[in-house]
Amino acid sequence: MFTQPLGHSAVQTQLAAQLVAGTLPHALLLHGPQGIGKATLGRWLAARLICGGEEGARNPLTPSKKSFQWQQLMAGSCPDLHLLQVTGDRKEISVKYDVPQFFEGLMRSADGAKVGLIDAMDDLNTHSANMLLKMLEEPMPGTYIILVCHQLSAVLPTIKSRCRLVKMGVLSEAETASVLAAQGAEMAEAPLAQGCPGVWLTLSAAQKAALNGLQHGNLPSANTPDLLNILQQHLANQAPTYQTARLYQQFASLKTQQATLNLPGPLVHEHALRLISAHLQLTTNS
Repeated sequence: MFTQPLGHSAVQTQLAAQLVAGTLPHALLLHGPQGIGKATLGRWLAARLICGGEEGARNPLTPSKKSFQWQQLMAGSCPDLHLLQVTGDRKEISVKYDVPQFFEGLMRSADGAKVGLIDAMDDLNTHSANMLLKMLEEPMPGTYIILVCHQLSAVLPTIKSRCRLVKMGVLSEAETASVLAAQGAEMAEAPLAQGCPGVWLTLSAAQKAALNGLQHGNLPSANTPDLLNILQQHLANQAPTYQTARLYQQFASLKTQQATLNLPGPLVHEHALRLISAHLQLTTNS
């Protein structure tokens, strides 16, 4: 769960400088395509804030592995780190179960820093996002909140205005190959991963073929597993435009409707394919 992130050297240098100078904002919003290591960097920074710095480390973001907090983090029992993420088979973060527990944990007192990590903002509905505003407006002393976001347009403007935005780009082909190799995957797949190894590693063969086909303007099958996420990943890798942002949010809404109304997967997928087909045709014509 806590490994030093590869790449993003400029972002790491910037955060390290702010940390050393004592000017690190209490709320950070790490945004960029899915699977580039935003959550990895967020966890690494959280560990550094909680554990303190490693003495003599070349990178000031390196946490102290001699601290008892590091042992707690490794055991998944650190009371100073609170994660908010989709769990189980749910399609979005639960307002009823996840959000109150997350806020309650951050309100508890602590001897050192407390960190809340939300991975990802794309999985929050409007109600749960609004609940986050109060904590951003009135942060507890020594509390840091790190938000991960795949599509910046999906975040409420009121939340963005209360965070320091940190833009992260796709990894280089060499960095992507290193990530794939570290996870036991084929380095030769690096060009196909499009700089997003985190996503590529989770895909089945059918999903990889679908994502690769979309890069060349070919529609995937409606039977492709987890098709809505594949389509969102394709859009996240495109240049940000009003059309891509709007379509990304439409797919997010479709995921929620599918789960809430228990809609058949093929029905939702066929509708999503019509939407992406019109988008690809518009992109081609322009």
